[in-house]
Parts: sequence; C-alpha cells; structure tokens
Amino acid sequence: MKTLYENPWFRVVQDGRFHYVVEDNASNGAAVLAQIADGDFLLLRVKRQAHTGLQLEIPRGYGEPGESSLACARRELAEETGYLIAEEQLSLLGRLKPNSAILASAVDLYFARINSNSQPGQRDDEARDIQRIGLPRLRQMLQAGEIEDAFTLAALAFYFNRES
Repeated sequence: MKTLYENPWFRVVQDGRFHYVVEDNASNGAAVLAQIADGDFLLLRVKRQAHTGLQLEIPRGYGEPGESSLACARRELAEETGYLIAEEQLSLLGRLKPNSAILASAVDLYFARINSNSQPGQRDDEARDIQRIGLPRLRQMLQAGEIEDAFTLAALAFYFNRES
C-alpha cells in the first residue's frame, strides 16, 4: 500500500489495483441529528464545493486527537448550531460508512434532544443558516428528494426505525 496524495484531512492510497481515501480523524468523528423538545429538527444549509447550490445537512465533523465520538458530537453541535448540551442529551443512533467503495471511514451518528428553553450561543460560519423543520415538513422534504446528504439520510433512517 502506498500514499499517492495527502493533505491535512485525508490521503489517497493505492492498495494493489484499488484506490481509496483514508480520513484519519473520521474514526472518532460524528454527525448529529438534533431535535428541539418542541419537535423541530435542526438542519444546516451548507455550501459544499463539490456540489452546486446549498446542501441541507446535520452538523458533523472530524474528531480531535484523543476525543471520543460522543465528545465530538457535542462539540460539533455547539460549533455549528450554537447549542451547547450535556453528553447525556446525546444517544447513539448507529454508524455510517458514507461510501464503502472509496472511503475507509466510518462515522458515528447521534441523536440530540435540545431543551425547548435552550438558547443558542455563538456558532461558526460553516453553515449559511440553520433551519428549524417540523416533522411533517421534514417528511415532505424527504419524499421530494430535497435532502441528499448521506449523513442526514442515514441519521433519519436510524431515527425513524428507532421511533417506529
């Protein structure tokens, strides 16, 4: 196995005739499906260079060295939405391998229940804005194909399976 390209976020490796991407900090990374206690879900509108337009996504990110995926989920939620919650407000939904053919990463997916009286603090500028979406509208958006992000779709699939 040899590295063909490397940057701070990933490296492209060749293993025989196969090529794939290794994201070293993804192993403890996390994505968070967040719901305000009143029922609204939080989705970010994010510009991703690889795609046109804005993507609707849940907060997600790489883990810091030595950080658990649970701590990463809590940190990413705070950084991207401004909501700082206790780790006890997070529960593991499952694990996602976003593209098992070319990505060696697997990321934990969490569900966060945010108290209705919580107020968001300062957030980073990764997302253009945050949308609060009720369950009926969220189901309409899924049916219409308005949500395409694999992390978000997987988290919603785990959530709906758990709730049924």
